[in-house]
Amino acid sequence: MRSDAAGLFAPGGALAKTLPSFEPRPQQARMAQEVAAALASGRHLLIEAGTGIGKSLAYLVPAILWAARDPALPAAERRVVVSTHTRALQEQLVRKDLPLLERALEPLGVSFRCALLMGAENYLCVQRLSELGLMRGDLLEPRLAEVAEALRRHAALAPSGLRTEIPFAVPEAIWERVRRERDICLGARGPFWEDCLYRRDLARSRDTDLLIVNHALFFLDMKSGGRILPPHSAVILDEAHRVDEAVVSQLGLSVSDRSVGRLLEDLGAGQHRRRGRRDARAAAVAAGSLSGIVPRVEAAADGFFADVRRVAAALARAPGRGERRLEDRGLIARVREAGVLEDHLRAPLRELELALEERSGEAAPAESLALASLAARARDLRERLGVFLEQRAPDAVYWVECGARRSSAALHVAPIEVAHVLRPRLFEDGRRVILTSATLAAGGSFAHLRRRLGLAAASEAILGSPYDFEKQALLYLPAAIADPMTDADGFASGVVRQCRHLLRASGGGAFVLFTSYALLQQVHQALARDPDLRDLDLLRQEPGLGSSILEKFRMTRRGALLGTMTFWQGVDVPGDALRLVIITRLPFEVPGHPIAEARAEAIRARGGDPFTEDALPEAILTFRQGFGRLIRSRDDRGLVAVLDPRLATRPYGAAFLESLPRCRRTESLDEAERFLRALR
Repeated sequence: MRSDAAGLFAPGGALAKTLPSFEPRPQQARMAQEVAAALASGRHLLIEAGTGIGKSLAYLVPAILWAARDPALPAAERRVVVSTHTRALQEQLVRKDLPLLERALEPLGVSFRCALLMGAENYLCVQRLSELGLMRGDLLEPRLAEVAEALRRHAALAPSGLRTEIPFAVPEAIWERVRRERDICLGARGPFWEDCLYRRDLARSRDTDLLIVNHALFFLDMKSGGRILPPHSAVILDEAHRVDEAVVSQLGLSVSDRSVGRLLEDLGAGQHRRRGRRDARAAAVAAGSLSGIVPRVEAAADGFFADVRRVAAALARAPGRGERRLEDRGLIARVREAGVLEDHLRAPLRELELALEERSGEAAPAESLALASLAARARDLRERLGVFLEQRAPDAVYWVECGARRSSAALHVAPIEVAHVLRPRLFEDGRRVILTSATLAAGGSFAHLRRRLGLAAASEAILGSPYDFEKQALLYLPAAIADPMTDADGFASGVVRQCRHLLRASGGGAFVLFTSYALLQQVHQALARDPDLRDLDLLRQEPGLGSSILEKFRMTRRGALLGTMTFWQGVDVPGDALRLVIITRLPFEVPGHPIAEARAEAIRARGGDPFTEDALPEAILTFRQGFGRLIRSRDDRGLVAVLDPRLATRPYGAAFLESLPRCRRTESLDEAERFLRALR
């Protein structure tokens, strides 16, 4: 299979015959060989594939050949799962790459079956749709009630729960009430599991050779002990630099005022509350009145989360505790011991749970299931609260978080490290695991990734980009900017000054990447007042508007998009729409975040250095991701400016620079401006 995989990428090979624009790339053929060898030998593989290699085809070809090698083998021994972090990459694989390979491999007698499973928010939830059906009268506007009824008819016959398969438009006001959501979905514990549209898609995935999923679903399956995805012999984790984040998200838990509020809204309380009719809840629950219990839960939730906000503020003021006010996310405070919060919400939730179970036993069959589902959700919230309040989870960190305007509050629990979970459940369970990304190594080493993920035995390969960065890119490192650690105001002024010069020269086509939303706002305000920049489309990242602002940017050559960590990675803007990337500051993790702080404590406890073992390599990987936004094709040209003077003034600065592809460098603003003007 090793030679077969490489042969498909050769000049005159199957891909060249199918794809007229195909260019043979040695790195792509080498990657296909490495993946084929890992599958055949049963070894794990870490493979960094630089931008432009075409890594998706390089792993899909050997994966398909592996799955099709012997149809007589059980499906579990042939099936390969491919997991990505982003929906965009999932869609690229399913809509572009796999159809191309289907055509290329057909003349060779190779066929395969594939399926796509997407993130929860893309699926219609029968449980929530049924709960919506409990509402009566004016609780739903007539137009929305019509759509809800059409969805019920669709759900009864639909082969798939994907929103894209619904043959009519679903307004967001309804979709947000009926889509699957992680903190609401009860899975096999809920009464609607047999009718679940998502479960139907899961069942169909058992008839595939290749299954495309996202990291959230893959690690949810791991958490469940493999009860969700069909058995498989190998997994390819693309965008593997996000694996640690995905595992933490799946193994952790949260309880927020929003999650409790949604339960009450789905009981009808929230609708009446917004209309000032708190006494009309009987209309919301057909099987019996909950009007005495629901107000008690509402009052208890209001008091409990007000207490959360007070505790967060008190902890943040306490000296030497490491709690911080994080400007991008409001107030975050670590809770180091049980008993800090008063436990006065679990009892009302238990009362509501029992009342709903009782009503479920008395109601008609359709309403009975919906009420049982609501009872199970109340139980799930109560159990999550118990884990946090009693600090039951081992090797975990606990914290509370309040919105920037104190309008929201949440409790969080997350594992401090994931290596002890991944080692037995993923790397030692018999599956072949291949991890790939454009940025996996720090300083030419996979040591940081191995430590984080608990991966010991694995083959390694680092394949550079085929692009000519010395011709395509210029790296600008200004010489005289204040140090952000010792002179924050001077640094901010320097960032504004440099951005003005560079944006005037480029005429837009720029990403300005920040690690702090406060600095982003400060710079945006200054640039918006500059009359010389009034012809630019100055775009600022806002919470929840990442995709829409990116589409606006792609539509114009004169855009300047100011963004935080969302835009450092996973964003692809090829062509001259992006010709300037400004990295304002080195992307070290925010100090004081509970997970980063707890990891540092764990590293110190075993005699290590948190900065060199964790913070520095993680920052280098993110830095490389930010640099990688610029050159996305052979025709791209552009400039990357790094405004943080610590590249030159700190010993670790060299490690950041050495991690980048070889390209021309300058400290001259005049040269940088001339370069940018030539690209206009």
